[in-house]
Amino acid sequence: MRFDLKKSLFISMAALGLFAATATINANQADAKTYARVTSNSKMSSDPTTRNISFTGGNAIYTKAGTLRGARLVASTATLSTLANSNSSSDNFRAYRVATTNRGSVYYKVVSFDQQTRGWIYGGKSTANFGGGTKQFTTFSTNNLSDAQQNSLYKIASPGIANAPILKFGTKIIRFCVIMIKIRIGVFL
Repeated sequence: MRFDLKKSLFISMAALGLFAATATINANQADAKTYARVTSNSKMSSDPTTRNISFTGGNAIYTKAGTLRGARLVASTATLSTLANSNSSSDNFRAYRVATTNRGSVYYKVVSFDQQTRGWIYGGKSTANFGGGTKQFTTFSTNNLSDAQQNSLYKIASPGIANAPILKFGTKIIRFCVIMIKIRIGVFL
C-alpha cells in the first residue's frame, strides 16, 4: 500500500470543511430569532386632549417598541397595573407618536404628565382607537354640570401668578398655570 500525502490531506480538509459548514448552519438555525421592524413612525396629529391615556396593566413600557431588537424595560406591567388603578391625574399619560411594525402591531410613544416617564407601549392592531395596553380617558367631563353652570360666565377674582404654586425644573422656576397650559396645547410634546 502506498501512502499518498496529498490525497490524504485533501480528504481530511474536505471532511473538516463539511463538518464546519454543518456546524455553522445548525448554529444559525438555533439563533434564528427574528425581530420586528418599524414600517411607519409618525407624530400624532389629532387633538391632544383626545390622546390622554391610562393603562390596562397588560403591557409594559419600553425604550423602543417591545418587539424591536434592543428594547429595554422602562415601566413593568406591575407598575402600569398600579397606575391603572390610581385616581391621581399625575398617573396618566399622553400619546404623541404612533408606530406600526411589519407584523401589524401598533405602538404608541407616551409621556407622563410630569414628564418623568417616557417610552413605547403596545396599542393593539389598529391606529383607529387605543387598544392593547392602553385605554383613552377624558380629563374633564361636562356631564355632571347643570345648564346654568355650563353657560355661566366665570371671572378670576385676582388674576395673575402671584399665588400660583411653583414647580422647579432644574434651575428654571415655572409656574404651575403655565405648565398646565403648555400640556393642554401640547407644547411639551
